[in-house]
Amino acid sequence: MTEPLEIRRAVPAELPQVDALLEAEGLPPVPSRLPLANLLVGHDGGEVVGAIGLEVCALHGLVRSLVVAPSHARSGLGSSLLESLVARAHELSLRDLYLLTENADDFFAKLGFETVERAGVPSGIRSTREFREQCPESATVMRRPLASRF
Repeated sequence: MTEPLEIRRAVPAELPQVDALLEAEGLPPVPSRLPLANLLVGHDGGEVVGAIGLEVCALHGLVRSLVVAPSHARSGLGSSLLESLVARAHELSLRDLYLLTENADDFFAKLGFETVERAGVPSGIRSTREFREQCPESATVMRRPLASRF
C-alpha cells in the first residue's frame, strides 16, 4: 500500500463490492433502505477494502456490519471506519450508537463501546431486522454514548 487508504461515502456502483466483502465474512448484506450517505467505504486505490453502515432509529444509531478485507486486517482501517461513522452520527445529532457482535467484543470495547442488556436497548433499535432476525440471542449488544458537541 503506497497510497493512504481513503474513507468516503459509498456510491451505488460499489454496493456489489461491499456485499461481496460482507458475504465473505458471513455478515448480512447492506439493507436496501440504508441511505448511501450512511454507508462508508474504505478504498485502497480503486478497490473497496472495507465498509461500515449506520441505520438511524430516531435519536439512536445501529452500526451495521463493519467489515475489512483480510488483506487489510490489522491495518487500522476498521478503527478508522468506525471513527468516521461516529463523525457521521454526530452530524445527525444521534445520542448513541448500538451494535451486535458475536466475536468482536474486545475490538469494540477498545473503541468506547460497553456491553449492555438487550432489554435496555431502545425500541427503535430492537425493532430493526438485524436485532430481531439477523443476529442471534447469543450476540453481544454494545453501546457507545456520543458526547454532545456543544
